[in-house]
Amino acid sequence: MEKILIIEDDADLAETCRRLFRRAGYDAQAVYDGGEGLERLAADPDLSIILTDLRMPGMDGTEVLQRAKQIRPEVDVVIMTGYGTIQNAIQAMKIGATDYITKPFDRHELLRVVSQILEARSLRREVGRLREELRSTFGFANLIGRCPAMLRVFSQIQAACSHESSVLIVGETGTGKELVARAIHYNGARRDRAFVPVNCGAIPRDLIENELFGHARGAFTGATSETIGLFRAADRGTLFLDELAEMPLETQSKLLRVLEDRRIRRVGETGETEIDVRFLAAMGLTPDEAIGKGKLRGDLFFRVGVITIELPPLRERGEDLALLTQHFLEKFNRVFPRRIDAVAPAAMDLLAAYEWPGNVRELEHVIEALFAMGTSERIEAEQLPARVRSAGSRTGGTAVGPSTPAAPEAARQMEVPDTLSDAEQRAIQDALRVAKGNKSRAAALLGISRTRLYKKIRDYGLADDEVPE
Repeated sequence: MEKILIIEDDADLAETCRRLFRRAGYDAQAVYDGGEGLERLAADPDLSIILTDLRMPGMDGTEVLQRAKQIRPEVDVVIMTGYGTIQNAIQAMKIGATDYITKPFDRHELLRVVSQILEARSLRREVGRLREELRSTFGFANLIGRCPAMLRVFSQIQAACSHESSVLIVGETGTGKELVARAIHYNGARRDRAFVPVNCGAIPRDLIENELFGHARGAFTGATSETIGLFRAADRGTLFLDELAEMPLETQSKLLRVLEDRRIRRVGETGETEIDVRFLAAMGLTPDEAIGKGKLRGDLFFRVGVITIELPPLRERGEDLALLTQHFLEKFNRVFPRRIDAVAPAAMDLLAAYEWPGNVRELEHVIEALFAMGTSERIEAEQLPARVRSAGSRTGGTAVGPSTPAAPEAARQMEVPDTLSDAEQRAIQDALRVAKGNKSRAAALLGISRTRLYKKIRDYGLADDEVPE
C-alpha cells in the first residue's frame, strides 16, 4: 500500500490531516519538521506522497521538495500554503511539485487532490506495465526460427532497430510482416511512442489521403470538424504502412514528398505541418513485381526500402517447423485451461508435408483450433484439419513435446525398416544428416558415445558419401 507523509510544524493540523487520511483508508504518517520527513522518506520505500507546509522554521517546503526529489525522483509532493504565499507555491510547481492546496482547506478538497495523485500513479504504473508487455510480446524472443534465411532476417531487424532509416518488409500473407515491424519499433529509440498501423488496402481510394493527412473543418461537404490524420497521430513514433502496393499511385507521390520533406498538408489547408515519424512499410509482392505491375513507384521504393527485409514462406523453412509448433504449444498452454504437451510422430509428419499457404499464421491457427476443439494431451494425426491430412501421411516421424526437444529437423520422411539392423543403420544415417556430418553431435542425438558411433559406422560399412561431413 502506498503511504502518505504529512510534514507540518503545526502539530494540531498535522494530526488532523493524518486522522482524515486514516479514516479515508489511507496509510498516513505525520512529522513536524522537514529534516525528520526526509529521513522517513529515505527509510520507507512505500512513501509515495508528501504533503508539506510551505513556511516552516528551519527547512521550508521548497527545500523539502528539492531534497525529496533528489532522494526519490518519482515521489509526489503537494505544497500546503496560505493565500499570501500562492505565488511561492506556483514557483514550487515549476521545480517539481505535483500540486498545491491553500489553507484553510476543505477536507473534501484535500482528499480529492490526493485521490487524483494516486489515480495518476496507478495509470503510470499501468502504462509502464503495458509497455513492458508490448516489448515482451514484440521482442526478438517471439521471432522464432533458426534456418539461414531467418538468421539473415534477425540480423537485418537488429540493424533496423539501431537507426531511423525507413524499412520495407516483403513477404507472403501470414509470414509475420507486422510482427517484424512491431519488433523494430518496440526495440528502437521510439519504443515509448505510438506505433500506428495502416492497412492501405483496407481504406477506400477516395478516403486514403484524408485518413493519412487529415482535413480542416469545412474542407469538403460534411467536414463539420477537423481531423489530425494518421501521420500526425504517429508524430514522434512509427507509422507502419501495410500493403503499400495497394496505395493509389497519386497518393504514393504525395507520400514520397512527405518522406523527403517531413512535412504534411491537411486536406483543405494551404499551410504545412512538420512531422517527426519513423516510416515502416510492408507488401506481399516483391519490389520488382510491384514496380513491374505498375503498383509501386520506383522512386518511392528507393526512398522507403532503405532497408528491405524479405521474409521466407514457411514452406521454405522446413527446419523451423517443429520449433514453431513447440512455440505455439507453449503459447496456448498459457491461454487455455487444458494442456497439450506433445505432437504424435504421424501428426508431425503431416504438418511437415503440408505446404502452408497461410504460412506461420495458418500454423498458429491450426494449433489454436486443436486446443479449442480437442480433448487429448497429444495431437494425433486424425485431429488435424482435412486439408493438412490430405497432404499425405509419412511414417516414422519424431514427436514434439517436452520429453523430445523440438529439433528443426524432426519432421522428416523415414521408411519403415525391415530389420532391427536396418533401423539402427537408418537412425545413424539420419543423425549424421541432421548433424551435418558432425559425429560428436550425431552421437549426442543418438545417446551413444562418439567411440561407439565410429564402431557402428565401421560395422555397417557406411561409405564416405553416406556419412555427410
